Amino acid sequence: MVINLSMHHLRAIEAVHRTENFTRAAEEIEVSQPALSRTVAEAERRIGTPLFDRTTRKVTATVAGNEVALYAAHAVRSFDSALTRISGFVAGSSGQVRISCLPSLAATGLPQVVHTFRRDYPEVELVIHDAAQDQVVPMVTDGTVDIGLVAYTDSLPADLAVTPFLSDPFVAIVPRDHEFAARTSVRWEDFHGEEFVGFNSVTSIAPMVRRALLQVGAETNEVQTADTIPAVGGMVAAGMGITAVPQLVVPLMNFSDLVSIPITPTIERKLVITYLADAPLPRPVANFKQRLIDSAAE
Repeated sequence: MVINLSMHHLRAIEAVHRTENFTRAAEEIEVSQPALSRTVAEAERRIGTPLFDRTTRKVTATVAGNEVALYAAHAVRSFDSALTRISGFVAGSSGQVRISCLPSLAATGLPQVVHTFRRDYPEVELVIHDAAQDQVVPMVTDGTVDIGLVAYTDSLPADLAVTPFLSDPFVAIVPRDHEFAARTSVRWEDFHGEEFVGFNSVTSIAPMVRRALLQVGAETNEVQTADTIPAVGGMVAAGMGITAVPQLVVPLMNFSDLVSIPITPTIERKLVITYLADAPLPRPVANFKQRLIDSAAE
């Protein structure tokens, strides 16, 4: 037999059992004393046994009352905890935000935002994946993450909404003993004939560099390519050639004998926030997205 008790029955039983007084229990759960008495009586009818012995001076739980009150207290705690979590999720103060981003952003553009967001929303869990461009975009489209931070391209899927985030100008990276190192800037044309360390096409950097060089008719002698920023930086530091990278990735090339130089005309990698266009962002995600936008505007 299934006994049909609602939360207001269980809350009434728990309050009366704990306070041993109908008047105090009614005040605690903010109902009238007659209404509380009726709720407890109805619960007793549905259970089929008295839960409390009532006198003019004292309310004492029966054996059944003690047992039922134990389960009632557990149910009330669980219910209230769930309501608190739901309220926090709706308000954006709890929940989870799943982010996927380019490694350069995970190391430079994201940490300060994460730090201040966690300080202000300690109950929100942040899950961060750093990956190449061709991995980040599918994670957004298939719902693995809520937000993706990528370089803007015309090939981004039509079902993704796009919000501008950062502009990241390209710079030349050369060994300190290279002739370019003493210059205040270099032109894209200056790369013509230079030994060059490039990025593989899985990155967001390679297509932009190829396009910039093609536009000015510069042909490099590409001696080696690699997938990661530290790998390319290490090869340049070893004297294998020079390269061009967005400015945000320079801190990831942590080699003391490298020099970064602005390139003219300026070409910028447009970094954007992507998310599914046809699904409203949960409040915690929307809050984090706004923090990203605010940080870029500072």
